[in-house]
Amino acid sequence: MNNFEDANIEYKSQLTNRLKREIVSFLNSPNGGVIYLGIDDITRKSLPVSDAERKRWEETISNWALNAFYPIPYSLIEVLPNKQPFTVKVRGGRNKPYAISSNGFDSSGVYVREGSSAVKATNERIRRMQQEYQVSGEFDSEPADEQQLTFKVASDVFENLDVDFDQKALRLVKDGKYNNAALLVSDQNPYPIKLGVYDGLDVMKFLDKREFSGAMTKQIDEVLNYLDLANHNQVVITGKGQRQEKSDFPTVAIREAVINAFVHRDYLLHSNVKIELFNDRLEIVSPGGIPDGLTLAEIKDGLTAARNPRLIHILDKMQYIENYGTGIRRMYRAYGQDSQGPRFEVRDNSFKVVLPNRNYMSTEEKAPEGDPYKTMASGKSRITETNEARVLAVLRRSKKPLKRLELQSETGLTRNQIFAALRVLRAEEKILVVGTSVNTRYVTK
Repeated sequence: MNNFEDANIEYKSQLTNRLKREIVSFLNSPNGGVIYLGIDDITRKSLPVSDAERKRWEETISNWALNAFYPIPYSLIEVLPNKQPFTVKVRGGRNKPYAISSNGFDSSGVYVREGSSAVKATNERIRRMQQEYQVSGEFDSEPADEQQLTFKVASDVFENLDVDFDQKALRLVKDGKYNNAALLVSDQNPYPIKLGVYDGLDVMKFLDKREFSGAMTKQIDEVLNYLDLANHNQVVITGKGQRQEKSDFPTVAIREAVINAFVHRDYLLHSNVKIELFNDRLEIVSPGGIPDGLTLAEIKDGLTAARNPRLIHILDKMQYIENYGTGIRRMYRAYGQDSQGPRFEVRDNSFKVVLPNRNYMSTEEKAPEGDPYKTMASGKSRITETNEARVLAVLRRSKKPLKRLELQSETGLTRNQIFAALRVLRAEEKILVVGTSVNTRYVTK
């Protein structure tokens, strides 16, 4: 670590809003730069920084990457909270000039490097950057071909979050027209997802085929619900009579892989997201390779590449994305000390995630009869009743309308699963909503 600040290095003792200026100045520079946090400005010695503080810094900067700058620099900001000192790497962007969104797209919001300092760019310099760097078109920011859009599913999501569904703040509209990001979260979303379940290790014998359509968040919820039901547990009885349970796939890994497939797919390719469940693995294939020229190794290290930045912004506000840019690392952590972890296969026009079944044993590996260290299936089977059916059954048995928390308690489903099931049942007009806000209850028709 160089002890002197220069055009590419910045030291800060604390994280404050002023750091946005440094980040923007590096985004607007040819080669980017590195910011070290927790370093004394004068002595250049490391200061004590707690784990809680590191986590707060990571969350704050990740949130900035989503909301604080324009154009949105997802693939350009890498946060390394476990490095000593805390490190933020910023790559020079190709869509210059970058600005602090809240300050405006002029000299008050655009900063550049002059030596070791971040300074406001003059209006003339901003004009030169605009002429030199042409902002490349992104699918999700282009006007949608279909403009007769409705947002019942999206409105329900925001209602459940007790947040206004503000189309302007969500950047769904530009010059009076809906963009493709709006199309994807609308009820008219034309991009379905295909799912297949197989008996065995290849595609020779189908157990089930599904196609999920409609608003993207509806598809995400339904896919996750289906995979949750197919993600059965194994109970291991040890020699000491102890009982240990392990699901086939870590829930966190499934969620990250599924949402990444929706978020990062190339919607210009005439292909669908494809999910295939085999006895020994779950495969999720998303159309489109890694954008922005990044490598798989860089992605694994935490660099992010966003093909659909407006869509990511919307899903973040809908709370479908947490700690953007940490998905692959979360998948690895979810597998922990298991002998196998997630695998990734990258091609020019596809990105495949392979999640191994932690409970799968080949014929040769299976324990012999009478082995005291035996494994038995428990809980969920591959194909079983849907969450919607479970919710509907509870409502039909009830003599009164039920709140969401009551449905959670009766069905054993999670908050997100209940919300997803209720959205489907409302769309199918099988239930009615009684009351509003905290008094909202549900009843069958």
